[in-house]
Amino acid sequence: MSPETKEALRVGREHFNARRFFEAHEAWETAWRREAGLDRSLLQALIMVAAGCVKATRGEPRGTMKLLASGAELLPAFHDDAGLNLEAFGSAVRQAATAAEQWNGGGAALVPTFTLDAS
Repeated sequence: MSPETKEALRVGREHFNARRFFEAHEAWETAWRREAGLDRSLLQALIMVAAGCVKATRGEPRGTMKLLASGAELLPAFHDDAGLNLEAFGSAVRQAATAAEQWNGGGAALVPTFTLDAS
């Protein structure tokens, strides 16, 4: 993983944890455009999760549900060698995806409160 991508992961993580989901998405997308292989796929999963959280803040349950589920589906393929606690994050994303599905069915709105921690 390039130093630039590691920095993008750090910056995106800080934005994500501060609930600046759009900014996290943008930081990760910049790195995604430069990367290939597994690093690109990891960034794609993180971008999907951030985009799902943006949809949640905009009151869009269907988009939230789809993006979080897609991101959650990709995350188990990665190990924590990126300096991120991806196992805990993936679990939180799966729980949020379930909550978004319930929201889409008429339940309470999802308010993303999970974080992406360093390992």
